Amino acid sequence: MMRQALEAARFASDDPDTHEQVLKSVVELVQERGFRQHPPIIGQEIHRRIRSITGNSDPYAKVKKEFSDAMLQRADYLRKRIAGSPDPFETAVRIAIFGNAIDFALSERVGIHHLDDAIEAALEKPINGDVRQLAALFDKVENKSILYLGDNCGEIVCDMLLIELLKKQWEGTQKQLVYAVRGKPIINDVTREDAAQVGMDKLVPIIDNGNDGLGTILDQCSDEFLKHYDRADLIISKGLGNYETLIGPSQESPKPFAFLFKAKCAFIAQLSGTTLGDHVIIIK
Repeated sequence: MMRQALEAARFASDDPDTHEQVLKSVVELVQERGFRQHPPIIGQEIHRRIRSITGNSDPYAKVKKEFSDAMLQRADYLRKRIAGSPDPFETAVRIAIFGNAIDFALSERVGIHHLDDAIEAALEKPINGDVRQLAALFDKVENKSILYLGDNCGEIVCDMLLIELLKKQWEGTQKQLVYAVRGKPIINDVTREDAAQVGMDKLVPIIDNGNDGLGTILDQCSDEFLKHYDRADLIISKGLGNYETLIGPSQESPKPFAFLFKAKCAFIAQLSGTTLGDHVIIIK
């Protein structure tokens, strides 16, 4: 949290005194709240303080655009890899999970100059989970409503490639897919503006969840989002924040959830029963 706060402060301001003020404020917050509070909740409050202290409403705006632009430049190459694959669906899923590595919430993340090597490695990396089970789940919800929860910028381009393939496979059916983003900027998570930058709004309808939470914090979400969430026959959830905030509610829900993410921290690996660094598919 301290590393993340300092990074955000440096993105937002060049003033060392402002950086110090941010760090002191974060220390006070953590001392006040302790370590028992849900990490996405305390992270949300930390970034609210950073935006307030620096006066910058979106400290990650520049890097969000850089990573989305970089992935857009690779989109046609990735489409060819998907189309030429013996199993286009599995390849598209691998690329979608790879995109979850573009995450400024953690220090261990793919750098913009290492995207190509990281993509090639992801296409060969084993997946912890069953792609066939995921494909069967998509077939099972024929003529039904699907809510796809997005995560980070850059990653959204990888999501878009999977959604393009799904739409081709679903041609002639009545399946409807809606893509959900954050309601306000938080770290490098995707917003409506970021979705429009890559053209996702031309592919599927976009909604936002109405808040600046790190994940999908249901009791903070807008009525519009909750309406789609309740009506969906399947939830596709990308990323750690969405997994961490939904793992409880999803266990109690009659509808299926498909969680796709990279296990980027030891806590999430333990929580999900996977190994640190795994590319993961969990069906609930």
